[in-house]
Amino acid sequence: MIVFYFYNETKVILFCSYCLIGDYAQNLELPHFGAEQPQDIYYFSALTVNVFGLADVTKLPTTMHAYGYLEDKGGKGGNNVASLLIKGLHDLGWIHEGTTGKHLSIILDNCGGQNKNNYVLRLALWLVERSYFHNVDIIFYIRGHTKNACDRLFNQLKKRYHRQQIFIMDQLVDVLNFSPNVHFQEVQAHDFFDYGEMLDYFYKKFPNGTIQNNHVFSVSSEHPTKMIVKTTDAADPVEMDFRLATNVNDNNRAAALQNYELTPIPAPGLKEIKQVELYSKFRRFVPDEFKDIICPKPSDEILDNIRQARSDKTRIRNNTKKRAASRNGRG
Repeated sequence: MIVFYFYNETKVILFCSYCLIGDYAQNLELPHFGAEQPQDIYYFSALTVNVFGLADVTKLPTTMHAYGYLEDKGGKGGNNVASLLIKGLHDLGWIHEGTTGKHLSIILDNCGGQNKNNYVLRLALWLVERSYFHNVDIIFYIRGHTKNACDRLFNQLKKRYHRQQIFIMDQLVDVLNFSPNVHFQEVQAHDFFDYGEMLDYFYKKFPNGTIQNNHVFSVSSEHPTKMIVKTTDAADPVEMDFRLATNVNDNNRAAALQNYELTPIPAPGLKEIKQVELYSKFRRFVPDEFKDIICPKPSDEILDNIRQARSDKTRIRNNTKKRAASRNGRG
């Protein structure tokens, strides 16, 4: 890649373009028993490991940063995707204070809950108005697409996973960092921020019905609070103004954008039923050194709650059966 630098009084402008493809992998699980999975656990529910990949297709060979986290650390919503997109751009060295890149393209699939929403799309406005890039495009695959660069690299990521016994995240990180083209790292709850709250402060939301029908969303530094949306790259563009009248005036807007402190997202935690199932069903299959890490004993309060919930469920089921038998007897 050839990069040209232009210096002015306040910043360095990088005349280079970048392209990322982002996608979630099929969920991984812990504990994972590989080819020697005990038959008893086939129907059990293990801990889910979410994995979000960002493939850098700017240069060859294509490489990927993959971010993994346990289900108790975060979900797969718009704020999670927005947080990992920005983290990926930082890790790649594509955004940092005092530099402006030329063009950034981010390619995602059409999943509304994860990618195609007010959280992720308005990042394009923020990235341009913060002077990280002159132009940002967020582009979505048309419905029915099958594979992308992330899928191929996910296969490399999981090359050793399928046959390995893995009980804790440290082991998973080691197993998944096998391919030289993939860098896998664990992220924690403190890596997720409420980008939606910040974007709501500076920008309007999309009008109803304008997100799902379009596939190309573009922002230019010439009009950093306006977005061009199109159904396809060749379609007629529609311009939308997202400038929101807030208590931040024009003179203070740049400083407010720079100094805004993002709010961390509270960790969702692990559901009580999952805690009990890990302890009661998986623990006996896990080596002693890892039992208290991956399958710790829940508190007595949680154990009592689950016992009561199961008892209530059994009582309701039995009462339903009795009512059904009574009706059949009358008939």
